[in-house]
This record gives sequence, C-alpha cells and structure tokens, in this order.
Amino acid sequence: MAKKIKNYHILIVCPGSNLLKYQDDIKSFIKENNVVTVGINRINSILIPDYHLWMDAKVYRKWGREINKKSTIVFGNHFKKNDIKKYWKGDYEVIKYSKQKWSKYNNDLTSSKYGINNPIYDKKRNKFCGVFRTAGSLAILWSYVKKAKTIKVVGMDGYSYHSNKELLEGIEGQHCYFKGYTDKLTAAWKYRKLKDDKFYKHTLKKDKVVYETLKLIKKYGVDFQIITPTVYNDFYNGDILNIR
Repeated sequence: MAKKIKNYHILIVCPGSNLLKYQDDIKSFIKENNVVTVGINRINSILIPDYHLWMDAKVYRKWGREINKKSTIVFGNHFKKNDIKKYWKGDYEVIKYSKQKWSKYNNDLTSSKYGINNPIYDKKRNKFCGVFRTAGSLAILWSYVKKAKTIKVVGMDGYSYHSNKELLEGIEGQHCYFKGYTDKLTAAWKYRKLKDDKFYKHTLKKDKVVYETLKLIKKYGVDFQIITPTVYNDFYNGDILNIR
C-alpha cells in the first residue's frame, strides 16, 4: 500500500549533483524525520523513494530499467503506454500537466497574456498548468495539492549551479549520476548540438524560467524549502542539514 501524502512531511528528491554530495545527510534526515519521499527521474542509485515520478520520457527510455517495485510509480500523462510497459508492468498513477513555454508577457500587467504561465491546479480537469521546466517544481505543486503537511526539497541544484569550466572539464556534473553536461544526454536535439559554452547559456535561461516558476508556486500559496545548496537562493535553507 502506498504511503500517504496528506498531512505528512514530504521530501522531494531531485537528481542534482548535491543529492550525491550530501546523500549521507539526506538519508539521516529521512530516517530521523520519518518523511515520505517523492523521487524525480533517475535517483535509484542513491535511494529508493516512496513515490517515484517519471516525468521525462527520454530519461525513462534511457534509464527506466532502474525502476523499483518498492516505489509507487507515477508517470506524466505525455508518456506512451508502450514506453511505460518496456520497464514497468504494474499499476501506476498519472499526473496530467501542460507543457507550456514561458511567455515574456506573463508578468506584464498591460498584456492580455498576463498570468498565462502562472502555475495552477485545475481541479475540474485534474490538471496542472504552468511552465514546469524541471519536474521538481511540478512535484512541489503536486504534493501541495495532495495536502502535504510540509514540503522540503533536496537535489534541486539548478542546471547552472556549477560553472561552465567545472562542467566542461568534468570536475562537476549537472546531475547525481555523471560528471559534465549531463542535461545534454536527454535534451532536445537543437540543444544537444550546441557547443558547451552556448549550452551553458541555455542552462542559465532554463534556470531563470525555473526560478520564476518557483516564485509563482510560492505566490500560489505553497510553502516549501530547498535544503541542499541551490541557485534558487530565495528558497534555500541550509540550517536544516547544517550545510554552510
């Protein structure tokens, strides 16, 4: 039976490089606080989450074999059934959400498109709307709608948390599973073919959109904290894991 989210403390586990770096602190936090974990995409090499959200079909096609039966599996509604069945034959839940692109007019009070990208939950259609450039932001809103008592996030570093030089030289990685420009592995072709310096500019733009979405989720009424180092500084609380 799946663990409950309603009225429980939720820890959203994203696959940023800091998930690997602070994994011992994170596992201790999970054990000591009896949280319900909501994992995002490829994290099973570090921990098995209670709920496992697979929101990127390209990531699932590449690493879906790592799926674990101990988790309650949740797929985005954009997944094809044949893709799901390649690695998963059991029951699963589905999250319906829009795939919007950010409009520069979203925050323009004089525009007819003002607020068009604001993240919301449409209860009538049971659908999440907004620009979810990272599945972690969708998971925050999803947990809120399911009436989580508290929401904390780890591994949501931001794609530009490390410098272009660190990524280019393979000193650091964008995700917890490899060094270097790991986001290129499942990016759209038009981004994969970019040279690394231009791809880094792309990641900066991506983080800007994610940051804006997080701010709007907060404005929507969702209280959450990112407790491992992140580029989204407005939401970072290093005191919980005593990270300085």
